[in-house]
Amino acid sequence: MSIDLKKTIRQMRKGNQLAGFQLYQNFSRATYNSILRIIPREDIARDLLQDSFIQAFEKIDSLENELAFGGWLKRIAINKALAHLRQDLKPFISLEEVPDFESSDEELEMPDLPFSQINAAIMQLPAGCRLIFQLYYLEEYSHAEIAKELNTSLSNSKTQLRYAKSLLQNHLKSAYETR
Repeated sequence: MSIDLKKTIRQMRKGNQLAGFQLYQNFSRATYNSILRIIPREDIARDLLQDSFIQAFEKIDSLENELAFGGWLKRIAINKALAHLRQDLKPFISLEEVPDFESSDEELEMPDLPFSQINAAIMQLPAGCRLIFQLYYLEEYSHAEIAKELNTSLSNSKTQLRYAKSLLQNHLKSAYETR
């Protein structure tokens, strides 16, 4: 369903509930998938999706650019997912457990495997480095944004990402070789 976003948001601001339903229909799937990449539990992701839309609808008057609604909603959802993680788990492995890696900003090399295998390998990463991996590669956060959101240092974000890449590449390499 394609909607006129500016018109729909203006109607939402006037209290039109159908406009809210249209926004939900258009943005819920992508927003849910962003949450699910951070919180891999469908029940929690659904709750956070609902909370994200509620907050967005309550604060819709503060949205300056109607065409930015999707990105604004995604940011709300990711912030809610990160807040949930902060409450429920210690997201980082100890730096003592992370081997020393040379600093590298090179691209992640992914073997030619089905998406389902790659996604399964990502989900097997330790929680903290998985979160940083997902924020960096899937949500396109910078290390500075990750460090700020997770209340950690820039170097910790980079170290956790390198560790995640190393684990993931080793896992995918062995999966590729056994094909």
